[in-house]
Amino acid sequence: MQSWLKIILCALLLSAFSLASHANNIKVMTFNLRVPIDPYPNDWNSRLPRVISIIKAQQPDFLGVQETTPEMLGDLRRALPEYLVIGRGRNADEGGEGTQILYKKNRWNIDRYDQGTLQLSPTPEIPGSNGWNMQWPRIFTWAHLKEKRTKKSIYIYNTHFPLLPQERDLSATQISSAIAARKHKRSPVILTGDFNACENEHSMKYLLGEDGSPITMKDTFRLIHPNSNVGTFHAFGKTESCKIDYIYVLGKIRTLDANILNESEIFSSDHFAVTTTLQFLLP
Repeated sequence: MQSWLKIILCALLLSAFSLASHANNIKVMTFNLRVPIDPYPNDWNSRLPRVISIIKAQQPDFLGVQETTPEMLGDLRRALPEYLVIGRGRNADEGGEGTQILYKKNRWNIDRYDQGTLQLSPTPEIPGSNGWNMQWPRIFTWAHLKEKRTKKSIYIYNTHFPLLPQERDLSATQISSAIAARKHKRSPVILTGDFNACENEHSMKYLLGEDGSPITMKDTFRLIHPNSNVGTFHAFGKTESCKIDYIYVLGKIRTLDANILNESEIFSSDHFAVTTTLQFLLP
């Protein structure tokens, strides 16, 4: 009888440990949602239920979105009341496409003094500014948040890089400098986004610490899948590109898993969503 009790006790302890470990996981997603300009069946109203289904299935703590218009953001807010939203649009009136961050309000508190949206521009504080004469203004959104239960803090940055290589190089330099200058240097960092760049391009290598970058980030997907030949932009199944959507990390944080959420025939967007599962490293 005592041996059976020991076995049951061990099983209960293992189960409790597993649940506690899972509760410590941090799920992150980046998702370019595609502006609502396509005809049926790729119009936003047709795609919205699929987008919501994917988000609800993944249950990310943090979701970095790109190409979201105010109308799309309203749809997301109504369908996902468990999330709060950070970020503004890229235009001078703070409307237009955004790179918002959604976060689970029951788990995280935002530092209201350490969050915002900046232009990828020589004048980042001026909404709508586009000093590099890019085709469209570009932005990044960031926030410093604390986990309610443990009080551990983390930064998340989300962006959508421009189309030309030299513009992406300037953007990588700016966002790397912003991350390096963050107020709480010991807090780990998550960087999500559509970078419009393949992995071998200078802008992406710069984020990984090359060519004098002030930071050395890690690509969570490549930590788990170092040799996979994959793409994330597919133009609703018409083409498949290299991987241009990323989740990078910096600091005391462990990558447990990473995936590209491939779809076939029926698409939620012209990009595949990318996810990762993280854990804080013990101090």
